[in-house]
Amino acid sequence: MPAENFTNEPIDIGALPKFEEVILRKPHPDYWKIICINLVLFFVPLAILAALLLFFIDDFRAYTPLIISAYVIITFISYLLYYIGFKKRGYAVRAKDVIYKSGVISDSTTIVPLNRIQHIELNEAVFSRMYHLGTLQIFTAGGHTGHLSISGIPIAEAKSIRDLLLKKLDLIENPSTEPEA
Repeated sequence: MPAENFTNEPIDIGALPKFEEVILRKPHPDYWKIICINLVLFFVPLAILAALLLFFIDDFRAYTPLIISAYVIITFISYLLYYIGFKKRGYAVRAKDVIYKSGVISDSTTIVPLNRIQHIELNEAVFSRMYHLGTLQIFTAGGHTGHLSISGIPIAEAKSIRDLLLKKLDLIENPSTEPEA
């Protein structure tokens, strides 16, 4: 391209669409139950281990109040942080991208343009299957940092989103393909 045809006009930042204004869909409320089940599966064996240490090792008995207090505080803080994180999650599918927001201490918003998506997976873990929920995984061309994993989506909705994204991806790759009526 000749240098005399090159232009590089400034962009009016105020005119750009604001992702913050997009209304995000929240995970299904039953997803909180799955988070709680996973936390119980972590903290119950930890409690059993602590009880065994206190019962069989005399040196630990002197620290019983400290160990129990630490266990209760760590359990409470963990549940609180996971609950706040659950409440702050959200996702949206737009015409040209997918948005996912999460975070407790610092908010993280990931926006994946459709033309960067390489493939999509729909996963149903054991407990998710019990509640008819799934995790939509979106893999990008940009490496691991651009991947999205959106959990707590009702399985029917997750399948619809997956199918919609696959159709949009097909249109991006094959623009001559006519959309079905």
